[in-house]
Amino acid sequence: MNDQHEERSPLSQGRNISLGQLAKLFFFISLTSFGGGATAYIRRIIVENKKWLTNEEFFSGLALVQLLPGANVVGISLYIGNHLRGIPGALIAACCLIFPASMIFFGLGFLYFYIGELPSIEIMLKGAGAVACGLMASMFVEAAKESLHNLIDIFLFLVSFLLVYAAHIHVPYVIFMVAPIAIWWYRPRASKTISQPSSSPQETQNNYHG
Repeated sequence: MNDQHEERSPLSQGRNISLGQLAKLFFFISLTSFGGGATAYIRRIIVENKKWLTNEEFFSGLALVQLLPGANVVGISLYIGNHLRGIPGALIAACCLIFPASMIFFGLGFLYFYIGELPSIEIMLKGAGAVACGLMASMFVEAAKESLHNLIDIFLFLVSFLLVYAAHIHVPYVIFMVAPIAIWWYRPRASKTISQPSSSPQETQNNYHG
């Protein structure tokens, strides 16, 4: 019997996470996340605080989400829920993320038409935007650590950035242009190691008598 205890992977740990825990956490995220920084906020809670996923697992999901249509924050919640608890987890995570924030959005949107012109409200919104930018910047740094390992990674990053930011090309077109290069570069390659043929019994006997 092997007495060594193997370290459990985040995926196996996730199987012990109940649907109630998942719902409670994404309900909390829905009520406390803001704007474009929501994805970074989710990463900080899921990866750093709860440790339900590793950085590599999170950014692998985020890369997949970036290639698909729809809001990134919804896509990443589906990915996390599915990764931890399968399809029921994906549905619960997405619903608990969307519905509470939607109700608040409708209420605040109604009030904004009446008080949005006030200078104090505009200052508050600018402050919230600055916080969201800071969260996204922190996630960019973490993503760069996980993804930019060599010159080809940096090249693909710069090309994608320039096509979107400078050339103003739509993201789907950039994906169709750059993704094939990345897939071709990181394609599985055949091993160059050639195994030496084993000696025949006759050769072994000759070597022995020699």
